[in-house]
Amino acid sequence: MAARVKKRTDTSTNRESDKIFVRLPAGMRKHLAQVAARRGKSMNAEVVTALAIHIARDGEPDETTIKSELAELKEGIKLSEEGLIQMSKRLQAGVTGLENLFFDVRDVDLDAFISDQRGQGVGLTRTEAIRKILRSYLHERGYGPGNKKTPGS
Repeated sequence: MAARVKKRTDTSTNRESDKIFVRLPAGMRKHLAQVAARRGKSMNAEVVTALAIHIARDGEPDETTIKSELAELKEGIKLSEEGLIQMSKRLQAGVTGLENLFFDVRDVDLDAFISDQRGQGVGLTRTEAIRKILRSYLHERGYGPGNKKTPGS
């Protein structure tokens, strides 16, 4: 925390000045306290000075700030692009798997299975029937809930 600095009465800010509350991102308060202590100023004085400089430039950031923000944006875009490429690959693999499943399902007499299930008192939609068949198949081969079977075992 910043060291207390002797109260100055010759400044344009004091306890009767206009007040605002500011929510700071995590870690910024600590950094502000360190900067203020290093300069022998209060955190409030540091914030007022920074705002005065910013407003004096009419809110326009300096070249260093612009370059820094552009670098952050480029990195964010790069990460987003890489994430999108990975997501696209996973989606494509999922589509391929679903296409293969649908081709396999068309060879199954699904309506006969549904009818058989209905005869046993279980009403199923086509989607529910496919799920039941898959669950049963996977469970029989050790891939059911609670089984941690590794590929090839």
